[in-house]
Amino acid sequence: MAAKPSTYQRLMVHTLTTNFREAVRIETAEMCHPKKGEVCVKNKYVGINASDVNMTKGRYFTSGKPPFGVGFEGVGEVVEVGEDVDNFKIGQSVTYMNSNMNTFAEYVCVPAAEVFPIPESNPGYLTLLVSGLTAGIGLDKAGRIIAGESVLITAAAGGTGHIAVQWAKAAECHVIGTCSTEEKEKVLKDLGCDRVINYKKEDLAEVLAKEYPKGVDVIWETIGGKVFQDCLKNLAIKGRLLVIGGISAYKDEDRAAMEKRDVSDLPEQLLFKSASVIGFLLLHYGECFASYLKYMGESMEAGKIKCVLDNGEKSTGKEFFGMEGIIRGVEHLHSGKSFGKVYARVS
Repeated sequence: MAAKPSTYQRLMVHTLTTNFREAVRIETAEMCHPKKGEVCVKNKYVGINASDVNMTKGRYFTSGKPPFGVGFEGVGEVVEVGEDVDNFKIGQSVTYMNSNMNTFAEYVCVPAAEVFPIPESNPGYLTLLVSGLTAGIGLDKAGRIIAGESVLITAAAGGTGHIAVQWAKAAECHVIGTCSTEEKEKVLKDLGCDRVINYKKEDLAEVLAKEYPKGVDVIWETIGGKVFQDCLKNLAIKGRLLVIGGISAYKDEDRAAMEKRDVSDLPEQLLFKSASVIGFLLLHYGECFASYLKYMGESMEAGKIKCVLDNGEKSTGKEFFGMEGIIRGVEHLHSGKSFGKVYARVS
């Protein structure tokens, strides 16, 4: 293996805004070295998530004072190990979720406890990290899905959504998925969705009221706003509505409109259905990560979980590569045109 260079490139947040391109700068920094209990990873691929713009706004897990790093997850190889790390070796392929949240870089130092060995540096493993773990753990632990129940997945063709569809289907649930294009309809049908609702062609509330008059048992809600309201109205008795995100309010220009919505009748709606609205944040379920990631990795390798990947080549005509590619990838994810897990190649 070649020696580490003396410098590396990284993205750093300098302006607090949900406009990712305006928020970050590409910097050249002195090479990082692992502290005690850390490993240094040369990134090959990094995963892009909708909540990256919440990071650049300073809403997630930061002091809110720039500059700071950004990025949750990556795949690469170990190039240096810190003191007291004896379970990883140089050259080993790994995947990780990084509590330091500075993954968008050529090299990154990560606590060894957050690093998992993999057979090879395959970008498919990015699908199983924030997206896959959110889907599996969220539906199992918060949603408590049961065979025979109806499960609605919003943004079902996205990075998390397409895994949630497969997870609920494997649990023998009736799966409904929402999307915005005919191409995404096909993807969802191929993944086993029982009913696909293209909200550009059909009204979500009308379809649910007509085709599911008793309501939906479990709703996986990632959009917010009117979609949240429509889902709440169509929740079954003893139903569970999981709040996974609110992407419609991630951008600053959309957030003000969202804050004006009236939810004063929420307690009454839940009371008369014995229903629940449940928030889910993946970081609160760290004790489940290793076992779920192991199972998902084995399922992916066996072809039981299909990972839909979007690196820009098919959707934009140009691969998301390097630091500029990460910026383009974030913009692409928020364009509504992405399929599955959006990622960028770093090396």
